[in-house]
Amino acid sequence: MARVELHNIVKSYGDQRVVNGIDLVIEEGQFVVLLGPSGCGKTTTLRMIAGLEQITDGEMYFDGRLMNHEAPERRGVGMVFQNYALYPHMTVADNLSFGLESQRRRGSRRKARAQERARVLQVARLLEIDHVLDHRPKELSGGQRQRAALGRALVREPDVFLLDEPLSNLDANLREKMRMELSRLHDEMPVTTVYVTHDQGEALTLADQLVVMHEGKICQAGQPGEVYSAPGTTFVAGFLGSPGMNLWELPGAPSSDAGASRGVHLSGEARGEHVPGEGPVVVGVRPEHLKLVAEGEHCPARVDCRVDVVENLGSHVLVHAKIQSSKQASLVAKLETSAGLRRGDRVAFGAQAEHVHLFDARTGQRLGHRLARERTSVGV
Repeated sequence: MARVELHNIVKSYGDQRVVNGIDLVIEEGQFVVLLGPSGCGKTTTLRMIAGLEQITDGEMYFDGRLMNHEAPERRGVGMVFQNYALYPHMTVADNLSFGLESQRRRGSRRKARAQERARVLQVARLLEIDHVLDHRPKELSGGQRQRAALGRALVREPDVFLLDEPLSNLDANLREKMRMELSRLHDEMPVTTVYVTHDQGEALTLADQLVVMHEGKICQAGQPGEVYSAPGTTFVAGFLGSPGMNLWELPGAPSSDAGASRGVHLSGEARGEHVPGEGPVVVGVRPEHLKLVAEGEHCPARVDCRVDVVENLGSHVLVHAKIQSSKQASLVAKLETSAGLRRGDRVAFGAQAEHVHLFDARTGQRLGHRLARERTSVGV
């Protein structure tokens, strides 16, 4: 296993910067997931770690050893590509052993081959594909091909294991199963791992450290639960979660009646004492933290709206609504039941103060907020 350090890493193609000065430390045995939308630079970052892309600027280290100009085959990495890249004319066993770098000693080639076969069988058993070692890729299911690709990388006992959206070609049920398999595999073989995906379920399930990227930069890094519960920017808040966080812009100066006719009401309790008095702020509430509020019931954050669409998804219901007196503002609430709601119903949703997130509307950065005792109200 290796400790990987990225210091102000930049990747440019001509005048276009696709990775713009990222800093990241990946500890030995850690499972790090790079998550972000298409074009955010996550795959390019992975390929620079692998040595498949040259670093334009900055420094990369494995266990303190500079890697900027080290050849891919000398980095001790194993990589699994999105399309698996298995050799179609080879059996699974041959695919797994291809390129295996054994420590061959002069005069003991037979022993080396025996060790290679033993290693292939060990990994195949771990991945539960030992019964198809004599099959070719076209004879395998999608899940088996994916396991074979994993095995080919693992059989080399890499110091760093790199995976570029390896589950994207699988159907939903198999993808979910393979997430669990990858988690189990890392528990049994805790290799330093960097995993690229745009799938939030994979990211939240697998990551020890979640790194959210956008426009070539790291927006936020931390434990998955922390990033989800306390997003550092409006981008992270809106991107992470399905659906993403509801975000509404509020005026900066509190007013006792500002919210009365504009739909979103935020008391001083939820607004917080550290929010600046001037300038707009963005308030955020996740859909699962919104609850129906009865008329006259006090709630630190309340939204008056009109139901637009009710989606019954079996385990939960998504209520899409238009905010009162607003042409564009809307919300999504995630409820256990539809509560008999129908299109056109006028309702109020509310959230407790601990579930209200505040951001600077100009910078998008998170604002610290603790309970303020005044009972002011503002709205959009």
